[in-house]
Amino acid sequence: MPSEFDAIAVDLVARGASLGQMMGHPMLKVGSSMFAAYTGDGHLAVKLGRSSSEHAEALELPGAAVWSPGGSGRQFYDWVSLPPEQEDHWMRFAEAARLKV
Repeated sequence: MPSEFDAIAVDLVARGASLGQMMGHPMLKVGSSMFAAYTGDGHLAVKLGRSSSEHAEALELPGAAVWSPGGSGRQFYDWVSLPPEQEDHWMRFAEAARLKV
């Protein structure tokens, strides 16, 4: 697990999230609802809701995109994939996603 995701996970678990796995990758959830996942390509995917201001703001970051798990071409429109170059923004958007669960 990368150090930035690890730091986010420790913080959000202290706020009531739990750490789990999805297709062999670490993810965060509240109850049974996943809100963030560390992807195989080093990105952080966060569920912000496609009509939220946070979703629009996240997509404005260079390299951010609507998440397509595993590069399948199937887009999860409520999710944004944030690249490693945007790690400084990961915590803010992960917390926003946690609060939406």
